[in-house]
Amino acid sequence: MVQKRRVHYSKFCILFFLLISLFFIGEINVDASDQPKNVLILNSYQKGLSWTDDQTNGIVNILKESEIKCNIAVEYMDWKNYPTKENLDKLYEYLKYKYINKSIDLILTTDDAALDFALKNRKQIFSNAPIVFSGLNNYSAGEITESYENATGVFERIDPEKTIEAALKINPKFENVYVLFDDSESGILIGRQTINTINSLYPQLKVSTLNGKELEDVLNEVKQISGESIILITTYYQEGNGVVAGFEEFCRLVSQNSIVPVYNIFEFGIGNGVIGGSMVSGETQGENAGEMAVEFLNGTSISDIPMEWAKNTQFIFDYNELKRFNIPLSSIPKDSTIVNSPFSFFETYKSLVITVLIIISMLVTFIFILLFYLRKITRMKESLLLKNKELSELYEELSSTNETLKQQYNKLNKAQLDLVTSERKYSLLYEKMLNGFFIFEPVLNKENKIIDIRFINVNPGFSTQTRLAVRDIIGKTWTQAFGYPNRELEVYQNVLSTGEGERFETYYPDANVYYLVNAFKINDHQVGSVFDNITEYKLAIKEIKKLNEVLEQRVMDRTRELQKAVNELESFTYTVSHDLKSPLRAVDGYSRIIYEDYGEKLNEEVNEAILGIRTICNDMIEMINRLLEYSTTSRTELCKEVISFEEIFAKIFNELHSVENDREVKLIIETRLPKINADKIMIRQAVYNLLSNAFKFTKNQDKAVIHIGSTLTENEYIFYIKDNGVGFDMEFSSKLFGLFQRLHTSEEFEGSGIGLVTVKKIIEKHGGRVWIEGKVNEGTTVYFTLPFE
Repeated sequence: MVQKRRVHYSKFCILFFLLISLFFIGEINVDASDQPKNVLILNSYQKGLSWTDDQTNGIVNILKESEIKCNIAVEYMDWKNYPTKENLDKLYEYLKYKYINKSIDLILTTDDAALDFALKNRKQIFSNAPIVFSGLNNYSAGEITESYENATGVFERIDPEKTIEAALKINPKFENVYVLFDDSESGILIGRQTINTINSLYPQLKVSTLNGKELEDVLNEVKQISGESIILITTYYQEGNGVVAGFEEFCRLVSQNSIVPVYNIFEFGIGNGVIGGSMVSGETQGENAGEMAVEFLNGTSISDIPMEWAKNTQFIFDYNELKRFNIPLSSIPKDSTIVNSPFSFFETYKSLVITVLIIISMLVTFIFILLFYLRKITRMKESLLLKNKELSELYEELSSTNETLKQQYNKLNKAQLDLVTSERKYSLLYEKMLNGFFIFEPVLNKENKIIDIRFINVNPGFSTQTRLAVRDIIGKTWTQAFGYPNRELEVYQNVLSTGEGERFETYYPDANVYYLVNAFKINDHQVGSVFDNITEYKLAIKEIKKLNEVLEQRVMDRTRELQKAVNELESFTYTVSHDLKSPLRAVDGYSRIIYEDYGEKLNEEVNEAILGIRTICNDMIEMINRLLEYSTTSRTELCKEVISFEEIFAKIFNELHSVENDREVKLIIETRLPKINADKIMIRQAVYNLLSNAFKFTKNQDKAVIHIGSTLTENEYIFYIKDNGVGFDMEFSSKLFGLFQRLHTSEEFEGSGIGLVTVKKIIEKHGGRVWIEGKVNEGTTVYFTLPFE
């Protein structure tokens, strides 16, 4: 009965406590961190494929080993069996139905197809969750992720180089490598990487491929391979006609039909007839991705987790295949893993055997040590008996010399009185001097090296110089008194060793003080030191130097930042320009086909629109070519040679005039043009741009005239190109050398606004300058200089 009352009383207390808590707190918050995370693993290929299963197992194992609560869902795209858009559409609808109303915290993808699908559809059906990928190489990852954010992962690193290196060590005489891979997207990519690696690193080897064929044809050709050759399988899942063969089964069939060693770069080949190689492990790949996932789920931003190459290759060899080809274990790499090796007691129980041997060795050593000390104790007993006899004799000698010691004591006492008198004289000087002065004894380590100094005495000037009271100094070490180590220990060591005084300056950053010091040896155990505080003088000099350095550093930083920005802009211009040409050519090509095939059936307004599209495309392609020309100019190194400017001007003028032979354009060379050491291609481009501008902006003149000439100053040539064209207002001259800056519309004068920018870049690259002068309706004169060599 009492027990029941206690239970009711406990329940009442708990209920009362909860009511009070709700009254004061209002509500009880649930910690979101206790909620399990929803993690989706999306695989490119089907369940049962060893590569996919290994990656999935690696990811799941890492997630389960962590302390994070996770709901893990696994999906398979089966892309190798159904690489079609129809499959993707059905998969999209299935996954959308399954996950559209479910919050996904993280997506992990294996291989290319899954990452591509997740990146394109995560916003619609996967809560726009971050992505961690695995099973990719750098090329495919760059293609997939270049337009997306909030994704990271592990790149697949294949290692054909080390496999070939191991094969050459086993058989240095082989000359032919037959590379086997299927015609899937990943198969071709990995196969090409393998072939390129072998060709670049081992040019002496002949590389042949057997892809694009049915399995029976591949096996027939394998049977014909003989002599000094090897076969290297990268990845082979299906035949050329699309029939599924399977990784493991293909390796077994190739090995059974081959009389030469078969190597592989993926772990699933081991145990299936492959002799071995430097192999990629799918499970390790998955574990690396799993570790990134754990890091993200623990709170790290996905943008702060860098993409990285997985360290997932290792040498693995099959003992049965090594034995089949009579290959000794000594010829394979030392750190290799060997599978299917016969039972060995030592290898199986290696750690146990070694432990037992170590224990036995320790026991034997202990016995020897025990015997050694027993003999040593016996000798010590004999030595003690002898020492006792010697001490007795010594005691008798000491008794006889006692009187002599008393006489010596009296002499020392008198010398001490004389020393006190002398010391008093020096004490007056010691106390009145303005300089700091102290006497110390060295603090030595086991190697008799000074590790600190202990103050024996200091004068009043010491307190003036250091702002430390004398009572806080005497008997303490430097480190105890000042709080930081002494920086002149090597100098004091030298003073004690040589007996010669040292004069030096020193600086203590902890206190920001400078001292001018004179150190001298007093005896073998004491050193005296006289010093002055010169901090104000030194700080003044240092401040002047610091101001100069800061100014120089600012100039250097601004210059470096400007150069970096210019380089990034030029690189961006080149990349964007190069990538835009292909789609513009495609648009122009399709427009031309529509116009040529259906132009008669379309109305005049549609035809004009198509022609307008083609005109815009051609203008854009021309502008891109100009951008590429500008970017190439910026990135190309100079290749100088002696060139004739007169010859270059004449040839380019004739080229331009032959295109506009219906115009009356006259070239006047007013001075003799020199020969200069410069990059011929770049200078020709600059001259072409300037003369073409002169032709362009004089097209409204009945008689166009172009004057060219040069002058020589002390250290440079000055060239000029003058025309009688439309000219320009000098108020807008600063815009002429800006990218895409034009003073006229495209209807007035065609052009891209890049020509003068390119000229400026070329001339400045040669160490010259460019400027332009002109008047409206009176023409334009362009000047540029080149260094005189």
